[in-house]
Amino acid sequence: MKFSVNKSVFLVALQHVHSVVERRNTIPILSNVLLEAKEEGIFLTATDMDIQVLESIEGSEVEIMQMGTVTTSAQMLYDIVRKLPENIKVELYSENSERLAVKASSSSFALNCLPAEDFPSFPGEDFKNTFEIESKDLI
Repeated sequence: MKFSVNKSVFLVALQHVHSVVERRNTIPILSNVLLEAKEEGIFLTATDMDIQVLESIEGSEVEIMQMGTVTTSAQMLYDIVRKLPENIKVELYSENSERLAVKASSSSFALNCLPAEDFPSFPGEDFKNTFEIESKDLI
């Protein structure tokens, strides 16, 4: 997996998924965020087994160099991205599912990963009726 994304766009998505992750969790995979790089963009998923949050970054906001899936510590990734300088591209890549490299400007980090297959999934596509609403309409 390999992609690059604008720091501010990535940070907003991380803030949303990070909000459901508990730092002290007895099930380690629930402290992680699932990162999926697909043709149409990147997808971030986090859950506490009651609530699941899915964020996507698509189009010109992200450049996918290699598709793939990893999970890594949501808190650690959030803290790293939050402290990076503004207006830069963040590059994330993983050649295997054991480590995720985060590079931006002159900084680089290596985060441990857990197997993506262990991340819990919810059958969200099986609903008979679905709807979408703009967030601004809720205010």
